[in-house]
Amino acid sequence: MNKIVKATLFASIAALALSGCVKGNSGTDQPTGKYPAGFVMYNTCNSWNEEAYQHSYSQAFNVGLTGANGGAWVGGSETFLNPDQKQSINDLLKNGAKAIAISPENVTAEFLNTITIPVIMFDSHVKGFDKEACFVGYDYTEAAEKAAEFIATRIPQEGKVLVLTINNDPRTVKRADMFKNKMAQIASKVQIVTQEIQTYHPDDKTNTAKASIQEALMKDPDIAGIYANDDDLAYFTYQTIDQTPSKEDILKNLKAVFGCGGSNKMQDVIKNSKRSGIEFATMECSPEIGAYLTDEMAQILRYGMPSEKNRIFYPGKVIDKSNADPKQ
Repeated sequence: MNKIVKATLFASIAALALSGCVKGNSGTDQPTGKYPAGFVMYNTCNSWNEEAYQHSYSQAFNVGLTGANGGAWVGGSETFLNPDQKQSINDLLKNGAKAIAISPENVTAEFLNTITIPVIMFDSHVKGFDKEACFVGYDYTEAAEKAAEFIATRIPQEGKVLVLTINNDPRTVKRADMFKNKMAQIASKVQIVTQEIQTYHPDDKTNTAKASIQEALMKDPDIAGIYANDDDLAYFTYQTIDQTPSKEDILKNLKAVFGCGGSNKMQDVIKNSKRSGIEFATMECSPEIGAYLTDEMAQILRYGMPSEKNRIFYPGKVIDKSNADPKQ
């Protein structure tokens, strides 16, 4: 994901260890031994791409969110085994955070309403949370609609489309509903089936996601399109096809796979896949959203209020065979 924040900021952040680090005056990482006060961000279960992370960290350094003023990103692969946002947030608060940005996946409105410092919600609102300072993230309506349009033009009028969701990420369920609504408008005879993917380890080292995708493909070998609504799941689908016993039946019917994020891995698949008859695509999103989030945090720390209540950023262009450009 060299160009994109995954839906993720799509995600456990390819970030600092839980002990925390800050940039010194030279810009190098220096351990602090605890979370500094100031800019804190939590996310779990996915991956924030390195380019977006560095972009945001540099922006934080430029606006002075370092040292005593703080700049701690919390997350990483270790959170997979203990994805307790409530505990991590409490730890950050105890260590003097002055504002917090949260990408909520398993935290309740009841708990959020007990937080007394400003809270920026990233990528997802929480129903019932009434003290949100502001919202920064993507409106995935456009991505879901573009996915529906891409798939609908490549499959039979009465074809079957598989939609993948992640059980611990309600955002993917919302995107799936957006996709279904758009498909109902433009291809009302298409049949939609959903497969819920269990929370998976980064890169799916345990094959949790790939096994679930394979199960869905074997159950319905006549699936003609797949809305993965996540670039990891789209990539796992690409990998899974060759490992599926009924591969030939699947390849005979499958015409389109659409992810979301614009990751480097997916752009490589889109550009270089030799599988004839299947088109892969994704929706590009800008890593600059990390800088917007940082700016908003700086605004709150300096002036006690956000620049505006909502800052919603739409995904960018569809990436297909004509314009895929994987970065080496």
